Amino acid sequence: MADKVPSPMWQELDKLYQEVSKGIAAVADALKTADKQMAGGKGNVWVGPNARVWGSDLHGAHTDLSKQAHEFLADVKSQRASHPKEVTQAEADSERRFLAGRMG
Repeated sequence: MADKVPSPMWQELDKLYQEVSKGIAAVADALKTADKQMAGGKGNVWVGPNARVWGSDLHGAHTDLSKQAHEFLADVKSQRASHPKEVTQAEADSERRFLAGRMG
């Protein structure tokens, strides 16, 4: 049986997972403040019929962005879980070529 080495693919997916995890709240809530302000109608916000339509669109965008950010993080986690942490040297070499764009 061949010796196992760290999987470059797993390492890159783990790095991506850690990076996305750090920024998930900021991305997911990027439109939260504006959405709350428009929904509340107080302070320096736009008002009127067009503003209500735009506010509804903004709320939808906020909801979609949050959902998509969390789904992306879940997809990265799933991909990471589907790869072994350790592979043979030949598999590691193949993963490195793939990650470098030399294999499709």
